[in-house]
Amino acid sequence: MKYSPAGSLTPPNSQDPGPVVPYEPAATGGDERSPGTRIQSVSRACQLLLWLAGRHQGATAKEVAFANQLALPTTYHLLNTLADQGLVAKNTQRRYVLGQSTAILAQAYLRGPSVPESLLAALRALSVQTQETAYLADWRGFDIRVLASIEGTKMLRVADVAMAPYENGHARANGKVLLAHAPPEVREAYLRSHPLRRLTPATICDRRDLDVELARIRAQGFAYDVEAFAEGVSCVAAPLLDHGRVIAAFGLSVPAESFKRNRRELTQAVLSVIASLETGRFGRDLDAAPVPG
Repeated sequence: MKYSPAGSLTPPNSQDPGPVVPYEPAATGGDERSPGTRIQSVSRACQLLLWLAGRHQGATAKEVAFANQLALPTTYHLLNTLADQGLVAKNTQRRYVLGQSTAILAQAYLRGPSVPESLLAALRALSVQTQETAYLADWRGFDIRVLASIEGTKMLRVADVAMAPYENGHARANGKVLLAHAPPEVREAYLRSHPLRRLTPATICDRRDLDVELARIRAQGFAYDVEAFAEGVSCVAAPLLDHGRVIAAFGLSVPAESFKRNRRELTQAVLSVIASLETGRFGRDLDAAPVPG
C-alpha cells in the first residue's frame, strides 16, 4: 500500500473493472522489487472501502465515483458487489456507509498482536540512526496502545510497555499525534475516560489549551513532549497517514538535555523514516488500522 494524499477529484474517462493487470509501484528511488500482479477490480473495491471509512456521514454513489475517479456505472457495480458481502450498506438517508461485515475485519485486527514487519523495520532504523529509544503506537478501539518499542544504545531506561495500555496520552508525543488525527468522536471518547492529569509542571491540563496544541500538531505534522510526561525526558513523534487517516505514530524518547541540543535532527529523523515508509523502502505490507467512527 502506498501512503499519500488524496489525488485530484476530476473523474477520468469511463472504465470498467478489468481483469488481472500488472502492478506498477510508484517510483521509490531505485526500488526494483516486483510484487507481482493485482486484480484491478479488487483494488478499486478496497479503495472504496478505505475512502468510505473516513466519511462518517456516508456518501452517495456519485460522490464515491467523483472522489475516487471512477465512472458511475463502475461505481455502482463495485458498491453492489460490496453490499452483497455486507461490507457496505445504505443508511436511512440512502447514503452508502460501511456495512456490518466490516466489524468482522476490525475485530480480527484488534485480536491480533502482530505488527507488520515493515513498521518494525522502520522502527529499528529510527532507533539505530538516532541511538535513542523508539516507539510505535496506534489506536485499539477507542484506546491507544503501544505496538512496539526498541531501546536505544544510549540506554535511556523506560518501562517495558509494548502492547500495554497507554495512559496520559495528552502528555505524550505519540498520544498527542494520535489524538490530533483521530476522528472527533474517538478523541472525545478517549479524553472522557482519560482525564487531563498533571504529571509535571509542563503538562497541558486545560482542554482548550490541548485543543490548540492538537490543531498545531495537525498543521505542522509532528508533536513534542518537552518533559510533560516525565521530568528529564522529552519526546518527538509524527503520524503515518493514509489519505489523511492515521495508521500509527512513530516517536523517540530522549534525555531532556540531549533533546534540547538535537531537537531539529531528531524531528527530521522521525519524519524521514515515515517518508521512507510512504515510498515503500521498508515494504508494502501495511494496512490501515481501523479507527472507530
